[in-house]
Amino acid sequence: MNFKKIFLLACFIVCLSGATICAGEADFDSDFNESHFHCCSFAIQEKNETVFAFRQDAELGEDGVLIHNDNLNDQEIIVQEIDDPDFHFIHAMITEDGWIASHGGDSSNDTETRDMEDIACEMLSSKNISSDSLKKIQKIFKNYGYGHFFIKAPDGRYGVVYNETVLMGNLSPGDFLVVPNEYYGFSTGNYTDYAKDPVDAVVKICSYEKSGTNRRNLYSYDYKLQDTDDGKKFGVNVYVTNDNGHNVGLNTSEIVTYFYFNNEYYPPSEIPENPDKLHVGDYIFENQSLFSVIRDKLFKTS
Repeated sequence: MNFKKIFLLACFIVCLSGATICAGEADFDSDFNESHFHCCSFAIQEKNETVFAFRQDAELGEDGVLIHNDNLNDQEIIVQEIDDPDFHFIHAMITEDGWIASHGGDSSNDTETRDMEDIACEMLSSKNISSDSLKKIQKIFKNYGYGHFFIKAPDGRYGVVYNETVLMGNLSPGDFLVVPNEYYGFSTGNYTDYAKDPVDAVVKICSYEKSGTNRRNLYSYDYKLQDTDDGKKFGVNVYVTNDNGHNVGLNTSEIVTYFYFNNEYYPPSEIPENPDKLHVGDYIFENQSLFSVIRDKLFKTS
């Protein structure tokens, strides 16, 4: 049994004994399971825009996050992953043409984590949300009993995987999704019920989502057409928030962790608490694919 599993077991025993975990002031409820220690994905669909966010709810530890650019079949992508040399665990990938894939759950099996990542990359490369591919991921989840996988096309088509079920649907402008590690927490709605600005809305939606116990960093990515010195190009505005848990009766503000954006280090002290957000920077996809160029032309004529 590795250290993370031992830690989770210890937390469970403490919880059953009625003790208070230092992560927050609230007691665990009767449906406690390992998913309380893990993560949640959020997505907002707008016309020609997607706001995606990922909240880090992992067990107490010192691991931060790396946000960096990479390459997938000659396409630029942004990757968010755990900063831990002992584990390979990617939270999310965002492609230059607006596709998104994310994963929350157990990170202890490196082989299965990479298998899931490979299936996601196949769908991102083929621009196809395949029910067969989603079912392959579901088989991996059945080994753990919890976790989530999420994939979304820029036009709103999406797929969600839980160990119990596979969901496929379509988001219309104004719609949002909440995708935690347990199917019972999956929900949809209209983001304008929370705020007019979609980034402000996703921060607020996150603050009222109840599944996470060790609620720490929320990373938000606003994918849209950007004004640059070389004209309009697609890019991502990156924001980070300390989800302090206050809107769900917790107090987790002290467990916020560091992160890196494009190799620049950001300590926990620089991350503001919900509902505020830190605009970390922008990533412009400079070498845009033919698909992006065509879509750019459409935007200019619309």
